[in-house]
Formats: sequence, C-alpha cells, structure tokens
Amino acid sequence: MSTTLKSNIGRGSPVIFLTILLAVAASLFPLTAQSAIKTEPAPELRPPRPGIPPPPIARSHIAWVIGGVGAAIIFAALCWPRRKPPVPPPNPFFAAVEKLAALRADGATPVTVSAIVRRYAADAFAIEGSGLTSEELVSGLVTRRSCPVELTNAVWHFLSDCDRAKFSPLAEHAEKSALLGTTAKLIENLEAARAKAARTL
Repeated sequence: MSTTLKSNIGRGSPVIFLTILLAVAASLFPLTAQSAIKTEPAPELRPPRPGIPPPPIARSHIAWVIGGVGAAIIFAALCWPRRKPPVPPPNPFFAAVEKLAALRADGATPVTVSAIVRRYAADAFAIEGSGLTSEELVSGLVTRRSCPVELTNAVWHFLSDCDRAKFSPLAEHAEKSALLGTTAKLIENLEAARAKAARTL
C-alpha cells in the first residue's frame, strides 16, 4: 500500500475503512441466504393398507345377526294379515229360490212372496234403492232393456195382486198353495230374460 493511500486512510473517516473491509470480506467469503423454516422432502405416497379383517368370532356374530334379521322379516311377512278378496254378492236367483223353498215349510203369504220378488228384481236388474214400492220397481224394470214389456206387465199384476191380498185375509189363505208356484214361475221367467240379455252383450 502506498504512502498516499495510508495517509488518506489514516486521515479519513473510520467508516470508509470499515466499508472497504466489508467489501473485501464479501468478495473472499460469499454468503448464501437460507430460509429460517427447514424444508423436508415430502414422503413418498403409498396405497392405503387394507383394513384388518375382523376375527373369526366377530364374523360369525355378524352372520348370525344378518340371518336373524332376515328370518324375522320373512316371519313377519308370512304372519302379516292379508286382505281377503271381497266376497262376491250372492246370485239373486239362487237366493230367491232358497227363500221360496223355506216358505214351503213355513207357509207363503202375499207379503213374503212379494218381498222376495222385489228383492230379486232389484238385485238382478240393478235397480237401486231399498224398500221400493211396486210402482218404483216396475218403473225401474221399464228402463231396463233386458226385461221385456210383457214380463214387466206380469210383475206389475203380480205385485198389485199381492198388495190387494194384504187386505183380504180369506183370499190370502185360499191362494197359499198356488202363490208359491206363481212366484217361482215369475222369478224363473225374469232370470231367463236377464240371462238372455247378458249373452247378447
């Protein structure tokens, strides 16, 4: 170092001297900046390990539980009350014949046989209403094509005769034997007309 440089350093500020020393040190020993947070390499991803299977005892318990639940469901389904199909209404003709047969032993009256004819005609020809009068029943038969006019007139005369016989006890007793036969014949003719109309539909 020359005498002039030494004299300038000696006379200059110590700040200049320190600056020069730092510059020389930095050139000789370079510094590398490092992060304060330590970074580690990410671990290698591996497929998940399969779960540990339950012990044989646990597996058998699960099988018993599943089997028990299934058996309970099947048992409940078998024991559950099922809806019974609706019972079809009785055949009007057979019902009328049975009632007439019962009257042969008990005795027929105009009131009982007229009630049988009314019930049969209303059920067989789908005439709605309960307790129909003779006029109402015959009016319903008139609107039914399955009942011929002459048969409708026969029903009207039969019911009219039964209504008059209610007020004539002597005639009622005298005509008991013929009353059942007339009633049965009338119901048979009505059933034949209804069956014939059903076949033509």
